Amino acid sequence: MISSNIGKAGPWLQPVALLLTIPGFYLMLDAQTPAQRWAGQALYGMAALLLSLYLFKAAPRRHVRHAVHWRRIDLFLLAGIAGSIWPSAPPWTDAEWFLRLLVCAAISLRMVSLAVGHVGARSLAPTCGVSLAMLVIAGAGFYWLEPQVHSFADGVWLAFTTGATVGYGDIVPSTPASKVFAVFIVLLGYALLSVVTASIAALLIGEDERLIRRELHTDMRLLQQQIAELRKEIAAQRGAAADMRRDS
Repeated sequence: MISSNIGKAGPWLQPVALLLTIPGFYLMLDAQTPAQRWAGQALYGMAALLLSLYLFKAAPRRHVRHAVHWRRIDLFLLAGIAGSIWPSAPPWTDAEWFLRLLVCAAISLRMVSLAVGHVGARSLAPTCGVSLAMLVIAGAGFYWLEPQVHSFADGVWLAFTTGATVGYGDIVPSTPASKVFAVFIVLLGYALLSVVTASIAALLIGEDERLIRRELHTDMRLLQQQIAELRKEIAAQRGAAADMRRDS
């Protein structure tokens, strides 16, 4: 029963695990109290658990080169997420900053690959829903991390201008935490915007393909009718020729 439930939830285990690392990272980076640090560790632990379930229970067993390549990255992510649970209080050392940012970069790369893998006309609505959810979450993140953001609406606006790479300059990240957060929002914004654009293009191309298919089917039906009429004419001519030979 548990295995079947894990199999049904398999496609969602990996993206949910990766998303949990984002608030986990910032809870540990900007922790003002031990409770916030423990919450960040708990999120990292939950992410490691979900990713372990995905890799060893729900992941498809495909011996394809690119699948093996991504599995190695997923194993690296699992090790990095598990290592991020280590209770270290800021300020972090340069080595710890490097390792944590390396894990964050790998997480961003994996999230982009998952987003690109869902390009298609049928995925337009879910992708737009995920984009709106990410915009809301990013707005809350900027509202929490950036001192210049004084309302949730300003946080959403900063998340939109950052993710869309518009950069009006009315509100800009000013702290190290919000600057690092802005880097990942730009990466995710590029990915989601590309997926939405590609899905819209796939929808338009699909409409053109359906129109061409209908026209092709219409032409085929007309051709079949013409062939049937031609066969009737040939049969009639053969019958008339046979009658003339009998009369002669």
